[in-house]
Amino acid sequence: MRFDPRLLINSYNRLAPRERLMLGVAALSVVLISLYSFVWEPAVTNQEITARRIAMREHDLAEMQKQREVYLDLLRRIEANKAAIAQGDASFSLFAYLDSTIAEAIGREHVTSMNPSTKNIGNDYQEELVEIKLSRINLQQLVDLLYRVEKGDRPLRFSRLQIKKRYNDAFNFDVVGFVSLLKTVNP
Repeated sequence: MRFDPRLLINSYNRLAPRERLMLGVAALSVVLISLYSFVWEPAVTNQEITARRIAMREHDLAEMQKQREVYLDLLRRIEANKAAIAQGDASFSLFAYLDSTIAEAIGREHVTSMNPSTKNIGNDYQEELVEIKLSRINLQQLVDLLYRVEKGDRPLRFSRLQIKKRYNDAFNFDVVGFVSLLKTVNP
């Protein structure tokens, strides 16, 4: 059985004018609803999704640029540290330097012990450590010592520092600190 369009036209012609109007409004409504549902709404939704994705990508790009700046800053610091380590004096003695710095800052009478040690860090670097134990020093002496060691002409740092208040004297402290110096290992 084949579809004959004349049957559809004949059926339409037999309708009353009011029914033809209702059929036309229904057909127009179906077309408009279909256009809205299948064309307009998906296009607007995709536009909103695309706008959100663009905003997220721009945020990610800004974050990556910030991280790039942090990375470049750290890279510059590493290069500066490598240069400082490379220009280190081979005849420099950390123990002797700290002994004279402590004598100038607080005096040798407060030194309980100074224990040197070295350890290798990977294949390229060696860390020279000196454990310093000080007793009965006041806060001003401690600050002066810290400043002289870390702001001196050598790239030194306190890798660990423990400060204990003396039980019988509120203004003096016992200090245990580790000063370290990185050196390159000469093959």
